[in-house]
Amino acid sequence: MNIKKLAGFTFIEVVIVIAIFVVIFTVIASFGENTSLLSNLINKSLQAEQDLRQTFQVIVTEIRSAGPSSLGAYPIESAATSSFAFFSDIDEDGVFERVRYFVGTSTLEKGVIEPIGNPLVYATSSESVKIAVNYLLMASSTFEYYDANYTGLEASLSTPIDVTKIRIVKVTVTADVNPGAAPKPVTFTNIINVRNLRSN
Repeated sequence: MNIKKLAGFTFIEVVIVIAIFVVIFTVIASFGENTSLLSNLINKSLQAEQDLRQTFQVIVTEIRSAGPSSLGAYPIESAATSSFAFFSDIDEDGVFERVRYFVGTSTLEKGVIEPIGNPLVYATSSESVKIAVNYLLMASSTFEYYDANYTGLEASLSTPIDVTKIRIVKVTVTADVNPGAAPKPVTFTNIINVRNLRSN
């Protein structure tokens, strides 16, 4: 028996072992990178969902509290499937702001006009606009409206919408932080009773 031959590795064996270690290292590094990307994607999705929840809490409160403008105008100024404008005291200062939610380019945006001057006026040039929801998927109807006869089965009011008939506003928003890939889009829907219109 050749003891010297059994005591060591051949060059080919050493190359094979190194190749195996390189493959294992590459697989582990790739797995770590994929795990990091997945973690970032999940965190982004959860953040978008949390942002949607917070936004809807604000929207619900503002629409539910809609009332006559500080000039005495009707609580709802205009209503369409992609926009809704109304008056609400959103900063609780005793003066009703004009609030407008509308669909932008992959966003739901919010415009606010604080009445100014003496006498007060709502100057459209002073509207402050900010993004309320990012990553918006264009839904067929972001806003739907119902009259006092709504029980859950009726069709929404047809366009053009008579704002004096509106008693309930349904808001539906779908957001997708990573279009075409997992995780799936998040959809939120709220049916809001406009409190100050119930007796009208």
